[in-house]
Amino acid sequence: MGSMTGAAGETRTAADGRRWRLRLARPTDARGLARLFADVRAEGRWLLTPSSAVSEPSEAFFIGEMIRGGGGLALVAEADGEVVGNVLVSLERGAVGSHVGTLSIVVDREWRDVGIGSEMVRAAQDWCREGGLAKLALSVFPDNDRAVAVYEHAGFEREGLRRRQYRVDGEFRDELLMAWFPDGGRRDA
Repeated sequence: MGSMTGAAGETRTAADGRRWRLRLARPTDARGLARLFADVRAEGRWLLTPSSAVSEPSEAFFIGEMIRGGGGLALVAEADGEVVGNVLVSLERGAVGSHVGTLSIVVDREWRDVGIGSEMVRAAQDWCREGGLAKLALSVFPDNDRAVAVYEHAGFEREGLRRRQYRVDGEFRDELLMAWFPDGGRRDA
């Protein structure tokens, strides 16, 4: 399950007219991805891992190894040679959960609200459908209104709320669980 569906690498136009493309991640993207994660982490709202908990070089190494290892989907959104977004679908290990993919998306602050997130979600859904997965799950902070709206528009359902699931900088944060089912969530499928 490493290939990408649709028009991989095809140039796209964001809602504000800027050009970008979505393509399979390569190990050489690791440094750019680590920089993207560090920038979003520095905003202090969207990612769990605090900035002090990880160094960019070690994260870049880990990301490169993950991309080399395959087994899921790793795409980057690229504009002018820079990584501006990332979508990952990791696969559950083991027989009882192998039908589930877990989605995570990160978009650079300057590239939000222009449709990139929605296109990355669609690419992940297409990949899951083609790969025969029965469920695509994710978790998001419930106050991330932009992300929740993108996921709901793409057909994700709210599955539950884990209250006070995380403590970030001394403050409790809830976790919203959402899922999308390629078959519409039918129990008999």
